[in-house]
Amino acid sequence: MKSQAYFEKIHKHIENNLKSSKTSIRIAVAWFTDTKLFDILCEKAKEGIQVELLMANHEINHDSNIKYRDLINDGGQIFWIGKEGAYAPLMHNKFCIIDNTILIFGSYNWTQKAKSNHESITVIEEDYNLILDFNQEFDKIKDKYYNPNAEIDWIKIVIRLETLVNVIKLEDLEDINYQIDKTKSLIPKNHSDKKLDSLTIILNHCSKKEFSQAVVLIQKFTSEFKKISIYNDPEIPALQLEIRSLEYQISSLSDEKTDIEKNIRSFELKYNEELGGLITKILHYKKVVAEKIAKESIKDKQKQQEYEEAKFDYEDFSKSYNDKLNEPKPFVLDEEKQNELKKNYRKATKLCHPDKVTDDQKELATKIFTDLKNAYDNNNLKKVNQILNDLEKGIFKSQGETIDKKDKLKIIRENLIRKRNELEEILLSIKNTDAFNKISHIKNWDNYFEKTKEEFNKILEELENEIII
Repeated sequence: MKSQAYFEKIHKHIENNLKSSKTSIRIAVAWFTDTKLFDILCEKAKEGIQVELLMANHEINHDSNIKYRDLINDGGQIFWIGKEGAYAPLMHNKFCIIDNTILIFGSYNWTQKAKSNHESITVIEEDYNLILDFNQEFDKIKDKYYNPNAEIDWIKIVIRLETLVNVIKLEDLEDINYQIDKTKSLIPKNHSDKKLDSLTIILNHCSKKEFSQAVVLIQKFTSEFKKISIYNDPEIPALQLEIRSLEYQISSLSDEKTDIEKNIRSFELKYNEELGGLITKILHYKKVVAEKIAKESIKDKQKQQEYEEAKFDYEDFSKSYNDKLNEPKPFVLDEEKQNELKKNYRKATKLCHPDKVTDDQKELATKIFTDLKNAYDNNNLKKVNQILNDLEKGIFKSQGETIDKKDKLKIIRENLIRKRNELEEILLSIKNTDAFNKISHIKNWDNYFEKTKEEFNKILEELENEIII
């Protein structure tokens, strides 16, 4: 499983993934007005790839410049969700499934305007359990509006079975047959749910008048379903899935932030190691020159001030330089080990991020997450692998898997959305720093430091000459 967060050129990443599709594309978004993305869908549909698009049946989509009928003419499918003119959001997060191997979701709206908005997506590859859950959510949304009979109403089935037990006890054959027929009518045609096998066996016993066996199986069937809370609000599974996806987004954005900060830190360490000595000498000579001028112009307050500043710069940098030299250095890893470190770190963060666990696990998750990040920052591959190995034993569970109260799920969802948005803002602010912009424009660090050394040596030579003169 691989995951990556993107918050720049998002539409390009979506385009590239859509273009790479070989068999199927399933998209569920409230708004879809990006003409370029739509053109890609049409081209893919022409190639024979199965394209399904779920959208809100809303004027925002209907008033766009897209001719949605073109996709249908090219062999794709469009499903309008909700009553016409009404806002009917599918989910707070938008998602796309490509070839049943790639999942894209996040805060990004698939619209023309979104290209200039501050949003993000997470792309996950080969997490088949999560992809299966999103496929089921896609089918549930579609079936609700286009094939309502496909949904199994387990509540009604259980009520019918309990009624069937009562009429069996009354030995009323006419009522028994009536309840059997009513129960059969609740079973959708061509449905693959394995739980229906037990129901079929029960009804077969009833048809054969084997009522004692039927009653035993009915009681077992209904008690098992009551244990798993079949009377839960149908919105709860959608909220749970949304929470799991938000947890993934937060973890992926957090990973991205960690990588950027680590890269800046690595550059600063190398900068200090490669150039710190030279800079110290340059600042020392600048201080000497400023001191010489200050002594010659003892009444000139500006020259005195320049000397004090030069002295401060030298002493401040010297202390910083020596402190960094004495700091523990990260382990040195070759490229293969670096890739393994990054991959396993990201796997581990998905399992222990403090924002994904329940309140009673948060303290332990925070400690493990801190240890994990420290190990990653120091290139401690052995420690990262050890933590990952422990986490894969199943220490923590997602809030989206363990909590089933609707009100609490909604609060958790809103908190996660807020945290995701905050992370997006933090990443944007980091991207706007001078340090990031400087480092991101350096293609080869070795060439940069070699060239900078030459420039600093020239400055140092000029200062030495100035002192001699």
